[in-house]
This record gives sequence, C-alpha cells and structure tokens, in this order.
Amino acid sequence: MKALTRILSLTLLPFLLAAAPAATAKTVHVIVIKGVIDNAVAEYVRTSLAAAKAAGSEALIVKLDTPGGMLSSTKEIVQAFLDSDLPVVVYVAPAGASATSAGMMITLAGHLAVMAPGTNIGAAHPVMIGPGGDYQSIPKEDIMMEKATQDTVGWVRSICDVRGRNADWAEKAVTESQSITAKEAVAKKVVNGIAKDMDELLNVFLPRQTITLKSGETRPLDTAGAEIVELSMSTAQRVQHLLNNPNVIYILLLVGFLGIVIEFKSPGLIFPGFIGGSCLLVALIAPSLPINYAGLLLIVIAFILLVAEIFIVSHGLLTVTAIAALVLGSLMLFQAPEAPGMAPFLVPALAPSWPLIATVVTLVVGTILIFGGAVLKAHRQKVMTGREELIDTVTEALTDIGPRGGRIMVHGEYWNAVSAAPIAKGEPVVIKSVNGLLCRVEKAEPAAPPPAGSPS
Repeated sequence: MKALTRILSLTLLPFLLAAAPAATAKTVHVIVIKGVIDNAVAEYVRTSLAAAKAAGSEALIVKLDTPGGMLSSTKEIVQAFLDSDLPVVVYVAPAGASATSAGMMITLAGHLAVMAPGTNIGAAHPVMIGPGGDYQSIPKEDIMMEKATQDTVGWVRSICDVRGRNADWAEKAVTESQSITAKEAVAKKVVNGIAKDMDELLNVFLPRQTITLKSGETRPLDTAGAEIVELSMSTAQRVQHLLNNPNVIYILLLVGFLGIVIEFKSPGLIFPGFIGGSCLLVALIAPSLPINYAGLLLIVIAFILLVAEIFIVSHGLLTVTAIAALVLGSLMLFQAPEAPGMAPFLVPALAPSWPLIATVVTLVVGTILIFGGAVLKAHRQKVMTGREELIDTVTEALTDIGPRGGRIMVHGEYWNAVSAAPIAKGEPVVIKSVNGLLCRVEKAEPAAPPPAGSPS
C-alpha cells in the first residue's frame, strides 16, 4: 500500500507543481479611456471594476487620455473610485496624453495617480464656447456659473483630502485653469510618480507602493510579473460612446435633414425618407451631449433656403444665406453652457471640426441644388408615355364633334372625343384631358403662316 502511494505521489507531483502557479497567478486588469467622458465611459468603468474585483485582480489600472467631459459621468466615476475596495491606479499615458478638466478629477480620485513623461494635467476652469469653438472666460457677474465654479472647487478639494493630494493646486486648476507637466505634478504632490511605460509601472513603480482602502486597511501592491488582462468596452458602450462624438452627431443630423428633403422633393422613394428619419431620431435622442436648439433651428432654415433656391430665382442670394446659416448653426450646435452639469467640463473640441463642416456643407449644398434641380426639371417635362402623353396633342377631327361625341385619330389609333363647343369635321383639335377611352378636346388655333420671304 505504501509503495502504491509513493508511486502515485511521484506520478502526480509534476502535475501538481505545474498547476500550483496557475492557481496563484497574479493578474492586473487594464482599461483604456480615450476621448470625451460620457455615460458610456462611466458604465465602462463600473463594469470593469466589478469584473476585476470578481477575478481577484491585484488592481485596476485606468490608462487615461481625455480633454474632459460630462460632470454627471465624471462624478459617477469619482464615486466609484472612492468607494472601491479594489486598488485603482490612474495612469495618464502615453506621452502627449492629458488629463484635462474632468480628466483631472478622475486622476485625483485614484488610489494612486501616475503620469507618463510628456503628459500634463489640469485646466479645469469652467468655460463657455464661443463662435468657432473658442474658449471664453465666464464673467464674474454670471452668478450661476460662479456658483458652479465654487461648487467644483469644494468637490475637488474633498477628493484631494481623501487621497492626500495637493488641494491648493487643484483649486487653482479650477479657478485659474492652471496646467502642469508630469514632473511638476510629482513635485507639487498632485500625483504619486512617473512611469515611462506599462512595464515600468507594473514591475518597478507599483511594487514599492502601499495604498489605504476605504475600510482603512493598508495594502502593498504586488504587481511585479502580474498577468495583464485588458478589458474592452462592450458593443453597446462603444456605440453610445461613438454617438457622443460631436462630429458623428453633426453628420447624422445633416444626413437626416438631407434624406427628408430628398423624400419631399421626390415622394415615393421611401429609402431617403426612412434613412433620414432614422438618422435624425438617433442624433436627437441617443447622444448625451446637449443640443443647442438655436443652432439646430439655423440648420433647418438653411435647408429650407436651399430648397427655395430651386424654385425661386434669387441669383444665388438664398444659397449664400443658406450656407452662412448652415455654418453658423454647425458651430452653435453643441454650445449649451446653460445645460446642467455640462459647463464646468466642456471640451475644446465640442464643436464639429472646421474641415468636417466645410466638407459636409459643400456636399449638402451641392446635393440639394443638383438633385433638386434635376427632379424639378423632370417634373416640368412633358410626359412622353401613357395617357398623359396625349395631353396638348393636336390632331384632326374625323367627324363632327360636340357634347354628344365624335371621333379623332391619335398615333394611328381611333379615340372617342367630346367637346363643349361644336367642332366641324376636318378642323384641328387639341386634347385637353383623357378619361378612360374618352378625350375631351377643344378647337385648336390654326398655325400661323411663315413670314414672307422665309424658306418653306
């Protein structure tokens, strides 16, 4: 029996040794946040935290590069970080990335904040966006915005108090739009350190750190040699995040209006109207970014003017006015500083980009004028087939024609004809309407003789 036990032990030992590291393998979960902070990003952070905690991960690393975003979504992310029992490391990377505005709040809320060389953090002052997407300072007399600024100051200081960061600098980032480099952020105790890449972060920087969780428990980070597990956005989150891109919303709106205009110009096509209506519905309902209805109204007016240009001879005046309204409406489309929760974290690129505006405006104006003109020309042409083709055709009365009827020949076919006034046999008649096989005719004016001396 002992011999059998010894044999089994020797046989199973290699398998047990191979399985042991797998059972105790360390993992670190990583998510990437790039672009505007919105509801989709907040949901992405929440689900990733839950997945990393369920998997027993050492930490969740948030690789961050953002110009800012929505206040409501930023607060959700910050609250999730402050309540997390799983260590959260915010890593502003790669080189050239920034944690601006809302991104600064998210960075400060992590248990540890690390930056890559060549990155910056700050510039969280509330702003309004003027024509062309340029920042404009908020006047001191704007009481509502001043209250929003002070509320933001109190909030950011409370985050710094929890995480032990430089609250005085964070306040200046809100009130004076201060922005600093990675080295300055470390010197001012805004972030915990600098790591040039993910390898240095996991194997050199983090293993030397100890964090304090919400419960008061202190925990050293054991990330050296840990397996990296990347968590991606779900399909629904990706779609929602995409729809919060101002350029995407802008294109959907203009394609929607264009489809509706084409459907009105040529009823019965169905496809342009369906696509246009769908695009408008998605653009107005799905995104989280606020729509400025003054800008939207200008875009609608621009389309109306472009359609009017097809019918009215304005020598280009309506087209020029439409283009001006379309460009101005495009720039104003997302300017809604009065929207609750948006103003303190508006991003610089909230307005559609100039190249996109120029391209789309050119395509829309050209499509409406060319397509609309072609449709109008086709509608005005004389019908060349069917009963409608007989209208205004001049022929000769084969018999006397009166209210009780008569006969004519058109294109080699005999037709019954009636006329309110008597028409003698052989006189020219013109067809005014066709009802079944009966034509209503009138006496045609005789053709004018050619001028004297003209060739016959």
